[in-house]
Amino acid sequence: MFYVRLVSCVWLIQFTVCAYALTPTTMCIWDPTGNQGPVYSFFFDLRVKALSWGVDLEKRTYESELEALEFLEKGECDVSVVTAILARDYVTFGGSLDAIGAVRSQAQLELLLATLNSPRLRPALQQGKYEISAVLPVGPMYAFVNDKRIKGLREFKEKTISALNSDVQTRKLAEVSGAFPLNTTISNFSELFKKGKVDIVLMPAIAYTAFELEQGMRDRGGIIDIRFFNGMLQAISNKEKVKDDFSIRMRQYMYEKSHDIFKLIQNAEQAIPERYWIKSDSNAKAELEALFKNIRLELMVEDLLDRRALNLLWRIRCKYDQRHPECTKT
Repeated sequence: MFYVRLVSCVWLIQFTVCAYALTPTTMCIWDPTGNQGPVYSFFFDLRVKALSWGVDLEKRTYESELEALEFLEKGECDVSVVTAILARDYVTFGGSLDAIGAVRSQAQLELLLATLNSPRLRPALQQGKYEISAVLPVGPMYAFVNDKRIKGLREFKEKTISALNSDVQTRKLAEVSGAFPLNTTISNFSELFKKGKVDIVLMPAIAYTAFELEQGMRDRGGIIDIRFFNGMLQAISNKEKVKDDFSIRMRQYMYEKSHDIFKLIQNAEQAIPERYWIKSDSNAKAELEALFKNIRLELMVEDLLDRRALNLLWRIRCKYDQRHPECTKT
């Protein structure tokens, strides 16, 4: 009996010491559909995983990105998960990884996620008191249109395009194509599309069901099969409030889950009826590729995209396509 009590006391002491050693961390996750949504589900096992890092993680869900960021700034959230569009205002390098046309395949995206784990890259992922702790891909951003006659950039002229959170890349795309950008939020873009007040929205395949975008396309619309952006969510950490190795472990954690995420993206694309896909020819894709490059460079000159991030993305593209004109020395 004495032995049992002794072991119990030792275990209780160890548990108490470990509990006190844990670093309390509050993670605020933006998910437009709440704590039953797809974003929150990506982090379903994170609390248990974080215990092995010495972190007592509390997860909270917000249906508003702006609210999640507001609480990050107020110090009520130590980490906030939002779109790369908004993350760009906190860490420009991280928020530039979704640069328009900069990643052309899943293989290139996988290499990017692996590269983010490099210790040499960590300083670039930090800006002021913030750090990009994780990058969560949500799939290629396609153009959902309400008229199949919109097959490429020429047909964007005088059409209304959704500029989510006043995204600078979408606004620049509108500028060069002659489209009219309309500032939207995640809470209203789909209703505007359904009502015909927006002709074009840039969204990943997982948005098709989540936001009922078929109601905006109806029988006349479709989805242009060109990868405009790579949709991303990013976890922004306050370095002053999390453990020093928290971001390192988070990026590795997300990379290990990436294959499951890519499978979800693939399933979402395959679930869209074939009749909606608008096939684009090679000329249209080449034309857009050149345009995307010009947009990236213009935004870099305007200090809206990070030069180091664009250089990293260029090196990744050229690793997979060394004969591409942008990769050959002249």
